Amino acid sequence: MKKKLLIVGAVAFILAACSGNQKKLDEDSIKIADLTAEYEEATSFNDSLMLLMGDIYTGLDSINTQEGLLYNMGNSENTNQRAEIRRNLSVIKARLAANKQLLADMEAKVKKSGNESSIQSKTIAQLKQHIEQQDAKIAKLESDLTAARGQIDELNTQVAAGQEQVKVETEAKEAAQAQAAAAENEANEVYYAIGTAKELKQRGLLEKKFLGTTKVLKGDFDASYFVKADKRTLRTIPCNAKKVKVWTNMPQGSYRIVGEKDGPKSIEIVNPDRFWSLASHLVVQIN
Repeated sequence: MKKKLLIVGAVAFILAACSGNQKKLDEDSIKIADLTAEYEEATSFNDSLMLLMGDIYTGLDSINTQEGLLYNMGNSENTNQRAEIRRNLSVIKARLAANKQLLADMEAKVKKSGNESSIQSKTIAQLKQHIEQQDAKIAKLESDLTAARGQIDELNTQVAAGQEQVKVETEAKEAAQAQAAAAENEANEVYYAIGTAKELKQRGLLEKKFLGTTKVLKGDFDASYFVKADKRTLRTIPCNAKKVKVWTNMPQGSYRIVGEKDGPKSIEIVNPDRFWSLASHLVVQIN
């Protein structure tokens, strides 16, 4: 899972560096959509796995309850209570059998994906082991029930180990979610630079030649001159100048220059998705 998230970050970085190749941007967008869908599917799989884990540990609690009843009953001849414990154990065994089949289906899906060394695969293996241990404990309880004996020390140890495992798996899931959020934030990073023609030339953002065209962001430039922002929240860029010229290739209609006729101007982003669709760097000249 971590590898997939790192790929998302890398693809997003490539997309941020592109500035005019629409076909390449479309191809990269498709790749990002595929990776995002894959991540969402993995998240849904993890949620199902966590729910199953909770049910398995609930079953373990139920086993402990039945063992406690048997222990408290001791060697007394309470036929009704013995029968109730037998019925409860039968229900628990049926639920464990269903969970065992569900785990087998999940394991087959992980193996088919070719990611057998992942946290998911390890968690499934550990849960299978827990079910096997619970099956063994139920068999032992049934034997103790027949002999009117209760032994709970080993099961209590299993409960403590199970609770620790839940904690470990929860922390792993939270770490994966944090990595996904970081990758999404990086994918939404944009940059803008505002300066006079002289300042922009000195920083390598503009290149003007005599009787030639003006080149923008060609070759080496001073990246520290740019201001970093989040395109999801950036709506207005104050320019503090009467004349404003946008040099980078931002789609017409996706923004407008606003302000009083003889007063300072600002760039108002009308459609953020379109505005940043061709470039993640904005170069603005002021006079």
